[in-house]
This record gives sequence, C-alpha cells and structure tokens, in this order.
Amino acid sequence: MNDTTASCLKDLDFEKVPVGRLEPGKLGVLLARAGAGKTACLTQIAIGYMLRGESVLHVCVDIVPDKVKVWYHELLKDIFSSKPGCNVTELQHQVEPLRFIMSFLNQTFSPDKLQQSIENLKAQAKFSPSLLILDGLDFDRNERPVFEKIGDLARELDIPIWMSARMHRHISDVNERGIPYPIDKMDDLFASVASLAPESGGIRLRMLKQNENINSSGTGWLLDPNTFLLLKDASK
Repeated sequence: MNDTTASCLKDLDFEKVPVGRLEPGKLGVLLARAGAGKTACLTQIAIGYMLRGESVLHVCVDIVPDKVKVWYHELLKDIFSSKPGCNVTELQHQVEPLRFIMSFLNQTFSPDKLQQSIENLKAQAKFSPSLLILDGLDFDRNERPVFEKIGDLARELDIPIWMSARMHRHISDVNERGIPYPIDKMDDLFASVASLAPESGGIRLRMLKQNENINSSGTGWLLDPNTFLLLKDASK
C-alpha cells in the first residue's frame, strides 16, 4: 500500500478488536440472533486482514453477494471517512483485489463443493486466501460431520475459517462450558466462539471461547453499530 494509505491505517484500533486472530487450520464461530450483525462483524474481521495485505475469501450461503459487497463498502467508509487526509475511494480500490466473494444456495452447499471451488479459484484466478469467511450456513439443517469436514478443509488449506451461526429466542440450550445452541453439542470443533447481542448504545460482543480457552468471566465489549470497532467504553 502507498504512503497515503499507510497514514490512514496509522493508530487505527484494529489491534484492539477483541476477536483475536485465529491460528491457521482452526475454526471460529460468531453466534447471534437474526439481524444482530453477524455478516457485518465477519466483514469487519475480514477487513482487518485485508488492511494488512492479506487476501480473504468470503463465502455466502443463501446471502446475496451484492449485499456483502455493500457491507465492505460501507464499513470501510464508516471506518475511514472521519480520518484526515484519507481517500476512502482510493483505499477501497487498493483492498478490493484482496477480497473474493463466492456464493452457494443452502441446498447446494457441501464441504466438497467448497473445496473444489477453492481449488478452481486458485488455478484460474491465482487467488489463495489467508482467511475464509463462511457466512450463512444453516447450523439447524447440518449435522456434526459437515463441520468436521470444514475443519479438515481448514487444516488442509492451513488457513483459519470464521463462520456465522444463528441463535433462536425459543432455544435456550447451553452446555456445561457455557456454550449455547446451536453448537452446544460440538463446540470442541471450534477454537474460538463469540456472541453478538444488540443493546442500548451499541453491539455487545462476548468471547465465550478464544484460542481453545473457555472464557466464563467478564461482560464483553461494546462495539460501534456502524463500524463494529470498539467504543470508548468498550471495557465496561
């Protein structure tokens, strides 16, 4: 990136975002009810990689790709529009080649098809992701073997995979480690587990598990509902 872009990135609080970077070959999952901001938060995680010059494959399942493109555009604009001397349009042009969006319908998705699509992407577009976002896969309709295969794929590609999972108001199942439905019976497959919940003043992010360690204490962090970066009172 050029000097202008580098100056835009200076002092940006991406390093303070409490969703820590996953190790290569590991799975992470973001839990929230419908409309709580799962796609936006995953997009913000992806932008953090892109701003470091790392490529991201964003896989949508039953989500319109144009909607995801809008999230990238709007989040970059919200993050940088108030920074002096930062040309947001120029920045978008620089980071856009680092992102590839791929879409599936839920009934057509499988780990094998995803793997084949990634192999085709590498061969035809010379695009090798450093992070894979898998957004929209229905955890209610897919059982443990599907997620085991996704874990195998993460290890084979040697990249982290962040996923989203929808919680339900009427299902309150929680396992003995404090991990809720829909992953309460298979949280061993995920190195990191985060949850999102809207509240007055922002979006509450809690890390229930981070890099294999269960986190049972603390109230989490408050995120800006526009940028999904930490607010000033994030530690409260």
